[in-house]
Amino acid sequence: MNGPIIPIAIWADETKYRQEGESFTQKCGRVAGALCDDKEHFADILDILKDQRFLPGGRVQAAAGSTRRVTAYNCFVMQKVPDDFSGIMKVASDAGTTMRLGGGVGYDISEVRPRNDLIKSLDTRASGPVSFMGIMDAVCKTIASAGHRRGAQMATLRVDHPDIEEFVTAKNNSHNLTQFNMSVLVTDKFMEAVKKDEDFDLIFGGRVYKTIRAKALWDKIM
Repeated sequence: MNGPIIPIAIWADETKYRQEGESFTQKCGRVAGALCDDKEHFADILDILKDQRFLPGGRVQAAAGSTRRVTAYNCFVMQKVPDDFSGIMKVASDAGTTMRLGGGVGYDISEVRPRNDLIKSLDTRASGPVSFMGIMDAVCKTIASAGHRRGAQMATLRVDHPDIEEFVTAKNNSHNLTQFNMSVLVTDKFMEAVKKDEDFDLIFGGRVYKTIRAKALWDKIM
């Protein structure tokens, strides 16, 4: 065997993991050369890769020994998104740079104040963490990620954040936040409230904003 034989696999290998004009065998030699300890080790790795008995992750195949400036790591945890406009924009900029090099990014947006919260210094109301996800979503759509790989993003929000209901329903259509996967950061307290069918407080900065039925939120998440 010398490379993938299924059409979709051939397409993926050619467009995502090989350099321009590179054959499957040449790619295997490039990767083996980057990963080997010596000539004998190179021959062993090359034999394994050419027979596809083992293939490293896609980012490794694209980056190892490559002349392109790309990353061999799939996923990066960005700094927590702060409750500050300039800080949010800094995270978006760092994420854009990471995605340009082919890395996927993950954010925790739990520290961003809830929608309609008063911003005293500006005498205005906050738009909430979900609205700022739109900035990251636009950055991801705009950037041509290295190796023809679409940018990958994960957003997380604490289950007790006041905007959690908006968060878990934000993608209930085909056009919002299309560049995001979403995950809820659950707590033991929430899971206990679900099991006991109890009320659950949504809190930010030590203040209770709303009390809901834990099971109702669980159903929305599901």
